[in-house]
Amino acid sequence: MPQNAIFVPMGVLAGVTFFVLLFVPASRFFSRGQPVAQDSATGDIPGGLGNPNFADLLEMPVLFYVICLAAVVASRVDATMLGLAWAYVGLRALHSFVHLTYDNPTHRTVLFALSNFAVLAMWVFFFISPAAV
Repeated sequence: MPQNAIFVPMGVLAGVTFFVLLFVPASRFFSRGQPVAQDSATGDIPGGLGNPNFADLLEMPVLFYVICLAAVVASRVDATMLGLAWAYVGLRALHSFVHLTYDNPTHRTVLFALSNFAVLAMWVFFFISPAAV
């Protein structure tokens, strides 16, 4: 399997992150007709603290990006690692979709937890798979 195949899910997650970065402020602007100073002043992310989905995409995904790069460097990208990477990206995209649309906390929490288990599985697989010994 080509080691650089893991870059595709990494790029997709970066795309989701940039989408959320632009979507939240744009949707606020179009719903209100103008930017609100308080939104920009309440935090260091676009839309302030009212944009926790963007913050979510900058926290745990760091571990995803690191394990993907570690897998490439160690030539450990295989079907399992790639499958887990796609599972993580899919779950994070679904989490963002739920968060930005109907925002059901139960659905969001389940998707968030499952995505965290996927990235945890990537780390565990990286260190305990037979190829690592």
